[in-house]
Amino acid sequence: MGILKIVADGMGDVKDTISKLPNSSGVSGGNLTNVLYWIYAIGGLVAVAVIVYGGVKYVMSQGDPGKTKQASQIIAYAIIGLGVVVLAGAITAFATGVIGGSTQ
Repeated sequence: MGILKIVADGMGDVKDTISKLPNSSGVSGGNLTNVLYWIYAIGGLVAVAVIVYGGVKYVMSQGDPGKTKQASQIIAYAIIGLGVVVLAGAITAFATGVIGGSTQ
């Protein structure tokens, strides 16, 4: 099973769990669900775009150690950022499951 399949399945679970989020602030649950879903999606897309940018910089570095190190750092920080987005989704899913009384 590929990592992309695992991430896609996880994001589907997060979306399903977020859609069950209880909301007492007067905003309709659909709006809150959409906002959270879009924040995670945009964060993930930005992280992937930065990984691609770092990859292009790495390829274009032509073996220069300074440029190669900078590109490697860009990729590493983008992967950390992507991990933060995935963890935020997981924490949200866990919290909504606990608050909502989910038994799954």
